[in-house]
Amino acid sequence: MDLDEYRLVEEFMLLANMAAAHKIYHRFPELALLRRHPPPQTKLLNDLIEFCDQMGIELDFTNSGTLHKSLNDQFGADEYSTARKEVLTNMCSRPMQMAVYFCTGVLKDEALFHHYALNVPLYTHFTSPIRRYADIIVHRLLAAAIGRGPPLKLMQQAIQNQADHCNDRKTASKRVQELSADLFFSVFVKECGPLESEAMVMGVLNEAFDVLVLRYGVQKRIYCNALPLQSSHFQQVGKKPELTLVWSPEQDGDGPVQQVISIFTLLEVVLKSDNVPLKYTAFVTCLIQFSYWHRSGHVTVKIHQGLIYSILERCR
Repeated sequence: MDLDEYRLVEEFMLLANMAAAHKIYHRFPELALLRRHPPPQTKLLNDLIEFCDQMGIELDFTNSGTLHKSLNDQFGADEYSTARKEVLTNMCSRPMQMAVYFCTGVLKDEALFHHYALNVPLYTHFTSPIRRYADIIVHRLLAAAIGRGPPLKLMQQAIQNQADHCNDRKTASKRVQELSADLFFSVFVKECGPLESEAMVMGVLNEAFDVLVLRYGVQKRIYCNALPLQSSHFQQVGKKPELTLVWSPEQDGDGPVQQVISIFTLLEVVLKSDNVPLKYTAFVTCLIQFSYWHRSGHVTVKIHQGLIYSILERCR
C-alpha cells in the first residue's frame, strides 16, 4: 500500500468514526461512549507562543489544522529542516492534553465533547473492535441505534467506569511501548556501539539538556556532570532557556571554551552502552559543533583544538 492509498483508508476510517459518534449520541444522548480531546493547557501554550515570537517562528495556534499547516510551512527545505520541525512538534505537544473516552451523560456541556486534534465536534472509536474494547461498546450501541441489536444493558456510570478503565489501559500501553522501544535500542547500542551522530537540542534544563539524535531518531538527556566542564550556567532569556557550558581545555596552555546551548543547537554526540544492563548514555564529542537557527539562515560553528570555522547556510 503506497502513501496515498494509506491516507485514503485513514480518511475513511476517521469519517466512519465520526459517523458512528453522531449516530449513537443522537440516539442515546446519555449513554454514548465518545472520545474527546481537550484544548492545550493555556499557560504552557502561552509560554510556547512567546518563545516562538522571540525566535521569529510564525505558528498559527488557532486550531490543530492551522498549527499543522504552519509547522509544515515553517522551516524551508535545507538538510536540518526535518529535525527542526520534529523538535518544534515535540515542543508543541507539551501543552497538549491526552484524548480520553467518556460517557456523554457524565458531561453536561456539549462544548466539552470537542476533539481538538481532529477539530470535530463528535468523535469515537468504531473501526478497530478486534484490538480496542471501547470499539466493542460502540458497536453494541450502534447496533441498538439502527435496530440490529438488543439495547445495551449498561447504566451511565457503568459506561463511564469502562471509559476510565480504557483510558488507564491506553496510558499504560503507551508507556510500555516507549519503554520497549528504548529497551531494544539499548541492546542495539550495546551490540553495535559506540554510535556517532549529529543531534539537535530540543529542551534545556538547569543542569542538563535533551537532544534529538538525528541519525537514529531517538531522544536522550545529556547531563552536565557527565561532561568535561569547568562550570555551567543556566539562564532564561525571555522565554528562551540557555545553558552556558565552560569546557576544560583540551591541551595545556589552551584557554577554556564557552558554548551556549539553546533550542535548535546542533551537536555531535556519541551513544555508549553503560555498565548497567540495557542502559546507554549520550556524550558530546571532543569536536564541539553548535549552531542556532533563525528565519534568515542557519549559522554553524565548529571548534576543534582551538580552531574556529564559521559556516552560514541560507535557508531556502
